[in-house]
Amino acid sequence: MKKKWFIPIIFLALLFFFPQQIFAVDFTISNTTIDAYLLENGEIRVEETHTYEFEGKFNGISRELIPKEDTDITDFSASENGKSLRIEKDDGLYKIHRKGKDETITVTLHYTIVNGLDVYQDVAQFYWPFFDDRNESTYEDLSITIHPPKATDNVIAFGYDEAYQTETIQGDGSVLFDLKEVPSESNGDIRVAYDAHLFPVATLSADKLMRKEILNAEQELADKAAAKAETREMLSNIPTLGVIAFSILLLLHMITAWLRARMKKATLEREGSRFSTLPKQIMSLPATLFYTNYSQLPPQAMAAALLDLVRQGYVTKTTTGQFQTTGKKSNLPHEKVLLEWLFEKIGSKGQFSFDDLTSYTKNAKNHTPYHQFKSQWLKAVKQEVDGHALYEDKKRFRLSLGLSSLLLLPFLVLFPIYDLMGAFAVALILFITVIVYAIAYNPRSEKGWQIAYDWKQFKNRFKQLPQSDWEKWSEDEQMRAYIFGLGSNDKNVSKKNDALVEAFTARGGNDYSGVAGLYTFAYIGSLASTNFRSADASTVTTSSGGSSFGGGGGTGGGGGGSGAF
Repeated sequence: MKKKWFIPIIFLALLFFFPQQIFAVDFTISNTTIDAYLLENGEIRVEETHTYEFEGKFNGISRELIPKEDTDITDFSASENGKSLRIEKDDGLYKIHRKGKDETITVTLHYTIVNGLDVYQDVAQFYWPFFDDRNESTYEDLSITIHPPKATDNVIAFGYDEAYQTETIQGDGSVLFDLKEVPSESNGDIRVAYDAHLFPVATLSADKLMRKEILNAEQELADKAAAKAETREMLSNIPTLGVIAFSILLLLHMITAWLRARMKKATLEREGSRFSTLPKQIMSLPATLFYTNYSQLPPQAMAAALLDLVRQGYVTKTTTGQFQTTGKKSNLPHEKVLLEWLFEKIGSKGQFSFDDLTSYTKNAKNHTPYHQFKSQWLKAVKQEVDGHALYEDKKRFRLSLGLSSLLLLPFLVLFPIYDLMGAFAVALILFITVIVYAIAYNPRSEKGWQIAYDWKQFKNRFKQLPQSDWEKWSEDEQMRAYIFGLGSNDKNVSKKNDALVEAFTARGGNDYSGVAGLYTFAYIGSLASTNFRSADASTVTTSSGGSSFGGGGGTGGGGGGSGAF
């Protein structure tokens, strides 16, 4: 019988990392109608009807009702087809229990808002948030109707945000806010005012006239909407003018830069290669590998760097399988870093072995120092590359281009505010493109192009190199070819190297100083590559972070939303 002890562990892990995903209920609120009946005593009786379409199992629905300051929600009840449903209340969150699976259900809610009507000398207003930006669900079709105690024709009505310009005053004085789809995390306060005499027994909220102030608020809202529409129209022209012009200029520069690079490459191809064996070594092999491998060095590059120390005579391999420094001094900083780290920190007294590397990286305390050393070594290799002027000096242009992206920042803020999401997408893509291009744009100099082209040509030619031609190379050229193939992690070059070495040593090829023979040199390369890859893999570390959430609200701090569980 297979052990299943790991199943609860996996479940707990998923619960810890993805609690919402595991217990999430798949549902849609396809229709919601809210009827608010204003009573003569100032209370508001509310009836809400919510239609939910569920996929999968569910336990019920939820309704969050957060009353405005100095108001209260009472007499909350829920039913389905006239049958009462069990309610669980936690502060302003009401959970209505109704289990099922793959169903469409309609639940009716009733509750009373106490002190929800503001009564003044001339008018009484109902200013209320039935939902707010804390709502986590989308209402597919929402309508809200406000009913006065009796028919009237003197009505002020308007809405904010999602409820703006959704109101229709009916013949009897009731007001319909037909909001249609309301996205989650949206506000949509409604505001309705009637003559005060319709509420003869309601408590006066303030002994003052209020109609003019409410009308001024309505006019202010209209003025803001008009100003927003005007600004939106003005901004809508920017994508077809400024942003597109900016894009064209950037594209023209990209095309020009690409054509220049293409012309330089074509010139090099016409002139042909300047070498018969290996390209002229202008930089050290680690620096050459770094430059020709897009400023990256794989773990095998450190193995190649160790073999290059052997090739140059800074290190020799002993008969006991260790490496020993010879006392010869290097002038390159990255070679000094490598010698000190391998032969003094990981090894000792000028000796180093792969067993030392394995023991060192097994200790978790050494993982951070190992990566610090590697970073120091890479930095020193990069410094050598930077010292050879392999790239054109474009610092001013890149800085200017990067700063030009700041021109787009105001529009990245304004476009979403004015609902110009298409323009926002264009501006955002352009902004990111400018930043990335300013960072990445680093054209090669003629010297840089020559080095990159020569070593690329070497890779292509080496794959088809006959054994007889390779054997005419000097020992140093053969070793450099092997080290370059190892450090570049080019499988084709490495296979060709192995094939040439095996064929050569099978016929009794000559020896190298400090190495027992070319076959042994290749064996060391394979062993070094494996050990440095393992060291890299065993010292990988990870980190994690967290996040936080904020809140919101409608008028008077009230609001709410809907959900399911």
